[in-house]
Amino acid sequence: MSHRKMLLALSLVLILCGLFNSTCCETERRSKWNIYPVSSWKMSPVHHNIEAGNKAFAYKLFETLLMEHPRKNIIFSPLSISTSLAMLSLGTRSTTLTNLLKGLGFDLKVMRVWDMHHGFQTIVQMLKQLNREGHLKYRNMLFIDSNRKINTPFLWDTERIYDVKAQMIGFRDVRKTKKQINHFVATKMHKGTKGFIISLNPHTFLFVINYVFFKGIWKMAFHTNFMHKEDFFVDECTTVRVDMMWKKERMIYSRSENLFTTMVKMPFIGNMSIVLMLPDVGQPDSSVEEMVVQRATLLKSSGMRWVHIIMPKFKISSKINLKKMLPKMGISNVFTTAANFSGITEENFPAIFEVSRCEPLPRGIWIQLLRVSGDSPAVGASVPTTVPGAETQPVSPQAIHAATMEVSEEGKTDMVSSNAIPSHTHTAAPFVVKFNRPFFLFVEDWMTQRAILMGKVFNPIAE
Repeated sequence: MSHRKMLLALSLVLILCGLFNSTCCETERRSKWNIYPVSSWKMSPVHHNIEAGNKAFAYKLFETLLMEHPRKNIIFSPLSISTSLAMLSLGTRSTTLTNLLKGLGFDLKVMRVWDMHHGFQTIVQMLKQLNREGHLKYRNMLFIDSNRKINTPFLWDTERIYDVKAQMIGFRDVRKTKKQINHFVATKMHKGTKGFIISLNPHTFLFVINYVFFKGIWKMAFHTNFMHKEDFFVDECTTVRVDMMWKKERMIYSRSENLFTTMVKMPFIGNMSIVLMLPDVGQPDSSVEEMVVQRATLLKSSGMRWVHIIMPKFKISSKINLKKMLPKMGISNVFTTAANFSGITEENFPAIFEVSRCEPLPRGIWIQLLRVSGDSPAVGASVPTTVPGAETQPVSPQAIHAATMEVSEEGKTDMVSSNAIPSHTHTAAPFVVKFNRPFFLFVEDWMTQRAILMGKVFNPIAE
């Protein structure tokens, strides 16, 4: 008999695409990165600096999003964003490099660049391990114009450090190229993913896709026969009716009187789990850093408790304008025409970020494309004035990160009889935690406690 599956489905894509108007590169030379084996790096004294940098970036981005969108649902993957930006930094130089790494939480005065990249190498390997276990789909894709060349060390480093192998493709034949990329993405990414790209510039030089797809299966399902409509109090003036699900289960439970917050942690099958944080009624949002510190305390000091948990089914989406958000975090140079991408090509040319159009993914999941493009052809570049099939619709400078998360009641183990708590285990009544107002969530790897995604459910029925 097959198990009932899939409580939580997350699909997220951050795409860093297209260095346009490319030039030829110099003769091949060996990569300068000296990356130690990951197992030895784990014992390195820089380990905590790497983790601290990633956490600081995640906290700051989350706080920025909460300030910008206090009345909206938020969901994003800090690891996906930071990994993509770190990979892009392989091709940056001078102030563009230092500005980007500083914004990611790394100081080149106390840390070598290759230490930072090696830290992300371990993150990529961790994500690949989750991928092999079937809990997470993670992949980077790199497409390069077959009529152009880029610096060979950049290719070596992206493949060796970030596990990205370039696919050579001819961007000038737009119709054929779109078909090839859409087919490649559909076979590697998710069944039913069609029409991934509907707009493509014929002068694209480099096209990078980074995505995470997460399907979580509760270790213990919620009750399927007792779901009912209840009020969810969005704020003092707004109440919505939502499908509430419930179960009684032994889980990690903690109460923070300092933050006026109740926290629970529930496992998925495998090494993934979710931490839910519920502020008390009328309490303002605590700082993200304080919440994460308390989350760490929860994991260290709290024990298993019987909890009667009541929470809504929900499906939330976020579209984050990174070009608007990242400069507020100090990352600004890479979004200007002064950006230095000489690590990718020896030719210096202006670069801006643009958005290309794309089709929605299945299950209401959609993607936006982030493209790095040149204002003018590089020296010696042959650029046709017209290309059959080329898109001509203008686009505004943007950098978009999009994610959708859906939570339902189903899980691995049925809840037909699990509502009865064995009397011999304890005599106290279970803690009751009811998520009927805005709350925060952190989906993490159980072993490393790295947050794969973070979010806030402000209104469960507002996608």
